[in-house]
Amino acid sequence: MSASPESKSAVGHLAIVANPTSGHGAGQRVLGAATAVLRGRGVSHEVLTADTREQSAQLAAKAAERGADAIVVVGGDGTVQTVLRAVHSNRLPLGIIPAGSGNDAARMLDIPLDDVARAVAIVLDGNTRRIDLGRASFSDGTVDLFCTIAATGFDAAVAERARDLSWPSGRALFALAALRQLPKLNRHHYQVRVDDVEVETDAAFTAIANGPTYGAGMRIAPHASADDGVFDIVMGSHPRHLPRLSLLRGLAQVLYSRVEKNPLFKDMQGREVDLYCDPPADVSLDGDIVGSLPTVFDIIPGAIDVYAPH
Repeated sequence: MSASPESKSAVGHLAIVANPTSGHGAGQRVLGAATAVLRGRGVSHEVLTADTREQSAQLAAKAAERGADAIVVVGGDGTVQTVLRAVHSNRLPLGIIPAGSGNDAARMLDIPLDDVARAVAIVLDGNTRRIDLGRASFSDGTVDLFCTIAATGFDAAVAERARDLSWPSGRALFALAALRQLPKLNRHHYQVRVDDVEVETDAAFTAIANGPTYGAGMRIAPHASADDGVFDIVMGSHPRHLPRLSLLRGLAQVLYSRVEKNPLFKDMQGREVDLYCDPPADVSLDGDIVGSLPTVFDIIPGAIDVYAPH
């Protein structure tokens, strides 16, 4: 722990939840750079390192109980997701120092991805933005939160495969994971309820978006906003003829932010989404698989405050 009575930070005592292995080792480097800035500024802080989702969640909860004034994540989207419950239930602001493979939460908030000193300065400036969170209620009674996108089917499988790849980096990593997953492409028959509207369709995936991007900047939901009180729901249809080639074209559309021009993608908006599919599909929240369908997703408007630039 580091503390100084001379600290001029506007944020008080920081609990830093860090995943040193995030971003294929970038987490350790970014953590060192971030704590150096904090020591130089005389900011009171403690560093809590974790290697698993469960450990990160526990450390964040205990830090909140001890009276931390804010929780700061050094890691990627998956690490951000693990602290959301502690941040939300204890009404603490959240800071993000990006160090992951995707960093879509940081991207959504305009936090710089390659400037640690600036990312730390955004936290210390104390300016916050209130954002919505998504809540996923699974059939086994488990409830979890997410910041950016809940993905099901093909998208969830791609996110899981990307975790096993050490090269390349950024968006290219997720594009390669998608290409490698194509031979295992499955068609799911989805039953979807968005508020009071019901839809049945054969699809490769359905994404529930609180933010515009996943996979290191792939704009699957270009108009999604984390402060408008609704989800953008995107369904990627699964044509019966040449499905892999069609989905490959769709992947290119996502990579180049042209989803709206591709008839393979259908979109809706709503506050609550009930998803069921056959065969069952995995669900990833902010890039980590945490359960499977059926699942009910609902929006929590203005759920947390996050440090963000003016």
